[in-house]
Amino acid sequence: MRAPVMAFVLLLGLAIGCGSTPRPDVDNGEGTGLGTTGTQAQVARERPPESGPARDVSFPPIVRSTTASGLEVNSVEWHQLPVVYVRLVIKSGAEADPAGMPGMAHLVGAMLKEGTRSRTSAQLAEEVAFLGADLWVGADEENVHVGIRALSEQLDDALAIVADVATNPAFRPDELAKLKRRELDRLALQNDRPTFLAARELYRRLYGQHPYAEIDTNPNVVRRIARTDMVRWHRQHFVPNNAALIVVGDVTAEQVSQAVDRAFRSWRAGQVPAPRYAAPPARDARQVLIVDRPESVQSVVAIGNLAIERSSPAWVPLQVADQVLGGSAGSRLFMDLRERRSLTYGAYSDVGESVQVAPFQVRASVRNEVTGEAVAALFEHLDRIRTEPVPGEELANARRYLSDRFPLQIDTPGKIASMVADLRIYGLPDDYWDGYRTSIGEVTSEQVLEAARADMRPDQALVVVVGRAAEIYEPLRRWGPVTVVTADGEEIRSFESGPAATPE
Repeated sequence: MRAPVMAFVLLLGLAIGCGSTPRPDVDNGEGTGLGTTGTQAQVARERPPESGPARDVSFPPIVRSTTASGLEVNSVEWHQLPVVYVRLVIKSGAEADPAGMPGMAHLVGAMLKEGTRSRTSAQLAEEVAFLGADLWVGADEENVHVGIRALSEQLDDALAIVADVATNPAFRPDELAKLKRRELDRLALQNDRPTFLAARELYRRLYGQHPYAEIDTNPNVVRRIARTDMVRWHRQHFVPNNAALIVVGDVTAEQVSQAVDRAFRSWRAGQVPAPRYAAPPARDARQVLIVDRPESVQSVVAIGNLAIERSSPAWVPLQVADQVLGGSAGSRLFMDLRERRSLTYGAYSDVGESVQVAPFQVRASVRNEVTGEAVAALFEHLDRIRTEPVPGEELANARRYLSDRFPLQIDTPGKIASMVADLRIYGLPDDYWDGYRTSIGEVTSEQVLEAARADMRPDQALVVVVGRAAEIYEPLRRWGPVTVVTADGEEIRSFESGPAATPE
């Protein structure tokens, strides 16, 4: 949620700037150097030393093994602190939701912490708290994750809890009823968020009948889902030959292997149904969709197209191109739309990470009256990144940003566990992260241009705008035929593309 943070920072800066007067005996930071006498002092300033070349980070070795039941075990030694992180990845997620029941993987995951056959929800929470540990469960498009952080001396206890939660859930009816109430409340709040509405419509229309089309469940599914549905889905997908276990911390591979055998000794392999993917719809023209919110005073804009799989060799060049365009507050979109044109608190772009094809998108939130101008500026930059080679200094800055940020992504055992999980989820080689910074540094301006042309396609993009349709639809007709829908996705009206016209 970067835009609200930037707004707070800006307002805070204005408050400080407007409500204070520099002390006469303190340098105000603007180079005046005023002292108590009021004369200008000459302050000798030295440039900081130049940074040396980025060095590849040596990712810690991964020891891989497989149990007799088919569970893949990944052990990484990290001895800086006496802690251990455990992450169990079940290789089925939203893409394996039954037809007509989006959110099954999410709901099953949410129920895992609500008690097992040997522990009630309260007992589970009490035991985790007694260990001083943290237990979490999450789900995404392709996976359900069960994780725990604990002291390394508690490895056996931590693995026992993960095994019990993942393999032995109770799905008690009273806990399911509570979960349904929480989910209905969450969805009611979610569906009132314009950023969620923009993402929901973008994914639905980019993916069509593909499983990635639904980014969340819905109230109808929550109301009708039964315990038997959850038990059936869990039995089909929670099997060791459909999972990977990652253990990172102050432990050895031998300790991990022995503890895993004890914790998961009763887990039996099974046959996992293969997911079926419908091909996303082909797009050969640009379209505009407005989600009408008559009460909105600003528009949330998302422009996107389907781009690339995470495992593609073109991923790194596309990531560099994305960084140049809108990956951070120093990128083109932010510096232009915010700093130069004052249209928004922030404008960004990003490339999704998925096993199947993921979307590329740009996004911003702007005032209703400048929606047309902001969309035009976004397309201006999308066209530029695809037609002009990136200047040398700008390319160097983008590569440096991505390269220098990488060590901060692997500075804790929890982050390392997440990076190992990515290797397994996306089918990347074990040494992928070792040469990652070198790969970034070798990206050329020509490769950036090629990646942008291949996977940033503004002429075929879907433009989703959540805002006051009556005020914003007219300038948006310039970018393609416009369809206006309600917050529930029901079509209200449509307009042909072209210059401004008087509504019927």
